[in-house]
Amino acid sequence: MSVDRLIKFELSKLNVRIPKQRLSLKDALRSAEPHVVAGDGSVHVFKREELELLAKMLPETDWEKLRLPIFISFDLKLGKGAAKIIGNIEVKVVGQILRKEGTDDELLIYRPEVAILRKNLPTTTQYFFMTG
Repeated sequence: MSVDRLIKFELSKLNVRIPKQRLSLKDALRSAEPHVVAGDGSVHVFKREELELLAKMLPETDWEKLRLPIFISFDLKLGKGAAKIIGNIEVKVVGQILRKEGTDDELLIYRPEVAILRKNLPTTTQYFFMTG
């Protein structure tokens, strides 16, 4: 097996908990038990307090646009300890939490910032690993 295939195989095992479909903030707020189903069939539940925090950070017109969980994308090309947040609304929310600006739809963050983000949004963010 080539090194590239081995890396892709190992990353696919790390990403087994990625949801089959993401949920909008609007739908999550309406749900009695907001959750998504992961690729391995497990259930990922969102804490109500986090949903309410996110709702306070955004105008109601953006609630439908924010997809949960927010992915913290680790890409081997970014180097050790670096990750990306992708998506206009996602960048807006993460930027507010970290007091940092990105482009319209991408924000580069580093390990200490990932820790802050996960501390503030442990159930509404999720790691995602990619090879480029």
